[in-house]
Amino acid sequence: MADAMFMYSVTAGIFAFLVAILFGSRGARKRHGSEDHIEPESHSAGSSGDGGKRIKKFKSDGTPA
Repeated sequence: MADAMFMYSVTAGIFAFLVAILFGSRGARKRHGSEDHIEPESHSAGSSGDGGKRIKKFKSDGTPA
C-alpha cells in the first residue's frame, strides 16, 4: 500500500510541476507581449521578414475577398 501511495504522490508531483511550467510560461508571455501577433493586412505588405509576399484571401465561391 505504501508503494502505491508513493507512486501516486510522485506522479501527482510531476503533473503539478508540468502544470506550473505551463502556466508560468503563459504568464511570462502575456507579461512581456507575444511576438506571434498577427499584423493587420495594411501593414503586412512590405514588412520585414515576409519577403514582400502577401497572402491572397478568397471567398468560398473562388472570388477574391
